[in-house]
Order: sequence, then structure tokens, then C-alpha cells
Amino acid sequence: MTQPQVDINEDEPLSAEAEAVMAKARRRAGISMLIMMIGFMAVVLVVVYRLATMTSPVAEQYGAQQIALPSGAEIVSSQIQDGLVTVTYGLDGAQAIRIFDGETGELVREIAVVAE
Repeated sequence: MTQPQVDINEDEPLSAEAEAVMAKARRRAGISMLIMMIGFMAVVLVVVYRLATMTSPVAEQYGAQQIALPSGAEIVSSQIQDGLVTVTYGLDGAQAIRIFDGETGELVREIAVVAE
């Protein structure tokens, strides 16, 4: 009823076929790791290249020295995005939004803010 115990810790020499299979497995694992490392390095190089060439000089997008608002206007908020300067201001109890070109400072559009 009891099974004889086999000593697993005992190292037996591998047969020639087993050695060949192990060598083949090592080669394939090495080749796979090499391909994976080359792919990883390619991805890293692409990311570094994109970061190095991704230049958007802010000075070129926002070269305006001044913008024009009505006399006595009180600025509520301002925002700079996508080459445009958006200014929300209040004047005599009314509010309006002016959108300026960030490079030239010219008025692109004015939007009146009205209550519903």
C-alpha cells in the first residue's frame, strides 16, 4: 500500500536528447528576449524622438504686447489656449468675453454675456 519513495534531490546526468532539447529551449528563450529588448528600445527611441522634436515655442504663439478693452472694464478672468487669449470682463454691470489672437493681439470675436 505504501509507495517507495524516490529521492528527487539526486542529480542524474541528462541524456543526449534531453541536453539537445534544453539547448534548443535556451536558444529560443534567448532569441525571444533579444527581440523583446530590441522592440522595447525602439519604443523608447520613438518616445525620446517625439519629445525632442515636439516644440511649440510659446513666444511665437503669444507675441502680442497688448490687447484692447473698453475704458473702465474690470477683468473677471483670462485664459490662454491654442494661440488665443480669452478675456472675460465686466463693464457697468454687464459682462462680455473678448477673444484675441495671441500672436498679433487683434480682436477675433466679442461675445456678450446675457441673463436668461
